[in-house]
Amino acid sequence: MTELAAAVARARGSLYFSGARIADDLGRFLAEQGDACLALGHGYAPAIEQITLIGSGGSWASLLTAKYLLDGIVGVPVEALPSFELIWRDPVRLGPGTLVVVATYSGETEDTVKALRFAQERGARTLALVGRPGSTAAREAEAAVTYDSGAIFEVPVAALALLGEGMADEGRRGVAADLRRGLGALPGLLRSALAAEERRAEARAREFQDVDHLYVLGAGPLAPLAYKMALTVVMENIRIGATYCDASEFRHGPAEALARIAPAMLFLVGTDAARETTRQTLAFCQERGARTLVYDAAELGGAGLHPLLTPLLLNSFTQWFTVYAAIARGITDLDERVFMGHRVLTTDGSAWP
Repeated sequence: MTELAAAVARARGSLYFSGARIADDLGRFLAEQGDACLALGHGYAPAIEQITLIGSGGSWASLLTAKYLLDGIVGVPVEALPSFELIWRDPVRLGPGTLVVVATYSGETEDTVKALRFAQERGARTLALVGRPGSTAAREAEAAVTYDSGAIFEVPVAALALLGEGMADEGRRGVAADLRRGLGALPGLLRSALAAEERRAEARAREFQDVDHLYVLGAGPLAPLAYKMALTVVMENIRIGATYCDASEFRHGPAEALARIAPAMLFLVGTDAARETTRQTLAFCQERGARTLVYDAAELGGAGLHPLLTPLLLNSFTQWFTVYAAIARGITDLDERVFMGHRVLTTDGSAWP
């Protein structure tokens, strides 16, 4: 076995490289906890007047993705905030009619735990989506959905889609049921779609091996994944500079930079209403010499997938690129962090970050 092959084999067992096994992890969650999430929604429906989604880093990106789904299902306002923002904003409307959903894989994220406690002090209902059973967030929230797998992006989205179906009024239950059917089909789609990606991913990573800054663009339901990819994947795992930009906002200022630079850019292209705007931005950048890496859901098995579920498909594809790009730069332990998890950035001794 070559050194590269050995490093990739180790990466397959990494907590944070869930793409290689996401079909099994997501399928197991849906089978074992899908009905419970639906029942939670039924229970919340009569009393909840608004939903506030709270998380940090990649968890916040998951919740922004879930907001896209919930906005089309539930009849109450939904907002998604970084954890400290809930405390700093101190909204007047936060109270017993609010369901505050916190997402934190470790269950120990300092800002998210503080936001959870703040919400409870204000009398809000609280639900934790937590990877670690028995963690602080799992213990202290009024209710918890726990999953012990690396599906850190996918499970919170799936759980909230099902919860939203339980809360949906009669006029939106059909939309919610379509999403549930799409979630049920996703594990099988991921198995087939990802079968050949490992071979393509190595070539893609080598093409961008000399890059020290990557711009990541997406729009619509893929904007949160683009944010996650730039800030909590490229910078966190590949450890080079990265900038996130909404593909539809690129024309409002950032486009002028291409008069002087030819950047390296990663584009996420969906099948929803934002597709043509994203493709227009992509074509503009390519015509002006940008080096582009494109993940198009329509070409990667997502043509028949519900458009709002394409982030759950493309996340796994981008993970394969990340693995090879990190290994090429000598980062062979994807679970290890230089600063995060070492209490360097916390104020009260919390375990994370």
